[in-house]
Amino acid sequence: MDSAYCPDCDGKIVMNPHARLGQKIVCPHCEAELEIISVEPVELDWAYDWSWDDDEDYDEDEDW
Repeated sequence: MDSAYCPDCDGKIVMNPHARLGQKIVCPHCEAELEIISVEPVELDWAYDWSWDDDEDYDEDEDW
């Protein structure tokens, strides 16, 4: 069975043998929201939340 490591806490995550690219998972150790970015070998990265892109108040050119 494949495993991967959480990019947030380095906890080992045993993967489902049917894991697929783009699948979202939650780290059982730190509850980070992750996404499978590679299946050979299995690699995880933080899941990107696209919902903030729809925020009308967000202005990419605005100076902070």
